[in-house]
Amino acid sequence: MSKEFVKERVLKYLMEDLYVPQDMIDTNVPLSEFEEGAEGILDIVVNVVVKENGEDYYVPVLIVTCVDEDFVMEGEALQKEIDFLEDVDNITTAGRMILTNGNEMMYADWTGEEYDTEASLPTYEQMEKEFFEMEKRIQEEEMLHAHDCDCGCHDHDHHDHNHDCDCGCHDHE
Repeated sequence: MSKEFVKERVLKYLMEDLYVPQDMIDTNVPLSEFEEGAEGILDIVVNVVVKENGEDYYVPVLIVTCVDEDFVMEGEALQKEIDFLEDVDNITTAGRMILTNGNEMMYADWTGEEYDTEASLPTYEQMEKEFFEMEKRIQEEEMLHAHDCDCGCHDHDHHDHNHDCDCGCHDHE
């Protein structure tokens, strides 16, 4: 099986088994789209849509690298692919990665979960839900940080609490 045939099988799998909408899948995406000067091509990228300031942005939630069927999923060649995927994850922050030769698959995600069967992979709906839950947690932590630290990013020492402000650090009477 050539790499292209493996890619076709993976695309079919993503749409039919994980229910990924076709318009949320990109193929042959240059890594430079995520970071200027980055080299390499991403075989398959699964995205979610994020609305920000009235604009729609596509954010990757899964990166898939396909290799030839003859590719042996062990040794130095495998480590090279894994290293590439780790670099890709640092650049795209997708958080989920699959490496497959069409017969064998390696999967990892940001939770540290490693799935050994295709049946246990998250559906698109699960990936989307987890992405937005994580985004919400990050925003909440950033808001808490702004009021509960001494880092100077929100200077309470020089903040006049005798006027009407909406900083949320105290109750106004």
